[in-house]
Amino acid sequence: MKAGILKYPGGHGDTELMHCISAHLHQEVCEIWYAETGPFDVDVLLIGGGFPCRESKSIQTCLEHSSALRYINEFAASGKYIIGINSGFHLLCELDLLPGMLEDNTSKKFVCKYVFVKPENQHTIMTEQLDQEEAYYIPVATYRGKYRAGENDLVEMRQEGQILFRYCDHEGRITESVNYLGSTDNIAAICNRDKNVFGIIPQPERALVALDGKGDGYRILDAVIKGVNSKIS
Repeated sequence: MKAGILKYPGGHGDTELMHCISAHLHQEVCEIWYAETGPFDVDVLLIGGGFPCRESKSIQTCLEHSSALRYINEFAASGKYIIGINSGFHLLCELDLLPGMLEDNTSKKFVCKYVFVKPENQHTIMTEQLDQEEAYYIPVATYRGKYRAGENDLVEMRQEGQILFRYCDHEGRITESVNYLGSTDNIAAICNRDKNVFGIIPQPERALVALDGKGDGYRILDAVIKGVNSKIS
């Protein structure tokens, strides 16, 4: 498997993802600059967190001039995999590759803490190797992480198995008290109907190790890599 990491001016999640995929998961990985023209010779494209184009004069102009971003829809239509983490999730919603949107947290504050998330199904490359009864411990670090979707979208997402993770407590109970960002229905991660485009708000690449060995972030990303490899082999 070969992974591509989309890199923007002002971003920082791309560096963490490069290290994670190459040094910890031992997969071939390449950097794709935002102005690069497709097609991309990769099996999965990852878009990390950070502040894409924040350091440019105009964020919108920067994104509009992204040749790589314009190719993403074609990449997704070909059946290849895309994973947006944090701000990357937001970009995929902006491109209408994922339903709904990310808004400012209900608290109107930057939230930086570890949270528990629980898989909703085992029907995607991101969740098929995870335990649906287990709560996974990974961090969020975002000001704009409140997921919102209309009722029609939510009904379809539930029917099609597109809700992948929901915020829960340490025992796996899904309650509003642990919905720190204010997301609709405690949603932490989703996918499209074709199950090849994914968005996740917490950042698993920041939870690779734990005191007793591999962290839950490693386990989630390792499941993704194994899932992609099983599909392309």
